Amino acid sequence: MDYDLLLQGCCEAGRQLLRFGAEIQRAEDTVRRLLSAYGLEGEVFAIPNCLWASAAAPDGRVYTVMRRVPPSSVDIEGIERLNALSRRLCACPPADPGELLAQCRAEAEGVRRYPLWARLLGYLVGASFFALFFSGGWAEAVAAGLAGLACGACLTALDRMGANPFIATLASAFVLGGAAYGPGALGAPISLEITVAGGIMVLVPGLVFTNFMSDLLTGDMVAGLATFARAVLSAGAIALGAGAAMSLFRGLETVPAGAGTDYGPVWYCVFAFVACLGFCAPFNVQGAGALLCALGGALGWAAYLAAMGLGADIFVASLIAAVAVASWSEWMARVRRCPATSYLVIAMFPLVPGLTIYQAMEHGLRGDTDMFLETFFRTMGIAGCLALGLLLVSAGLGLLQRRPR
Repeated sequence: MDYDLLLQGCCEAGRQLLRFGAEIQRAEDTVRRLLSAYGLEGEVFAIPNCLWASAAAPDGRVYTVMRRVPPSSVDIEGIERLNALSRRLCACPPADPGELLAQCRAEAEGVRRYPLWARLLGYLVGASFFALFFSGGWAEAVAAGLAGLACGACLTALDRMGANPFIATLASAFVLGGAAYGPGALGAPISLEITVAGGIMVLVPGLVFTNFMSDLLTGDMVAGLATFARAVLSAGAIALGAGAAMSLFRGLETVPAGAGTDYGPVWYCVFAFVACLGFCAPFNVQGAGALLCALGGALGWAAYLAAMGLGADIFVASLIAAVAVASWSEWMARVRRCPATSYLVIAMFPLVPGLTIYQAMEHGLRGDTDMFLETFFRTMGIAGCLALGLLLVSAGLGLLQRRPR
């Protein structure tokens, strides 16, 4: 058997998972399981943009493969299809290792995707309903939706051109800021704070921040620090781009931010559901999974509001909500036989501290050290509680599965 080609095929499965946005642990475990299916014990190590694998053949010769992972956006359908393929390959590994490599590449190329108009509509709907979620009115919802649409179009165009992720985020944040600040600065009766808050959800790296905390809590220091650096750079690009747009309209009259509208708990959950449903198209969640992901987002926010109503602070409420979302995601993953990541990515949107990451960077750029530190540590605390909630559910299920019968 050509063990070098076999190792390349196993690494291709892990590389594609990382490219589609799967967690580090899943990519590493997939490569190990594929090697085990061929009777080999391998060592696998991955970070967000690179994967290494090594295995010893029966004759004692050691083979090593390193694959670089190009930066790309999260693709839930891709994660689900590669995960399903790895299950099939582990159950019935092909005798020809070249067939393993070919199947991994063919599966990645055959991933279904929404048309461009559907993805742009998703950005518009997601940003609009997050503006309502942040207690804005319908004027803010329309303005935030148009800003999110402009930002999403810029982000999509630059992604297709292969632009550097930092530059793409910076430019998209500038477009978003101009679309959000412009109408308000010209006298439109909208709250700029709520408009920007809704539109900025298109870009916020809040889930990346939560993933970085999760990696650190599970002991994966290198991947955690790499993800942390990515999150900080993304937040900095958002703050720089939006701040540059804001400076263009600084001299114009703006409408003061109002207190916002109190819609009541049920409506906030509805807004969370529709906003999450909107973002299913950009993240390529196909079929009934989109409704289930959005339902998880509404469920998580309902748990958060219930905890706050019982007197919990923002950190305890975030922990409880994360446990609820993680439990829902793990349940759906077992029912539909797909990764829990598919549900977590969308369902965590209402909970992730994306807005406060942007606010922290904005305070830092303005030189307001006290507000920067306060917002930054609050962001880190929320991200840590969310990661802990996800880890508690995952670890608990792992213990149950390993319990002696």
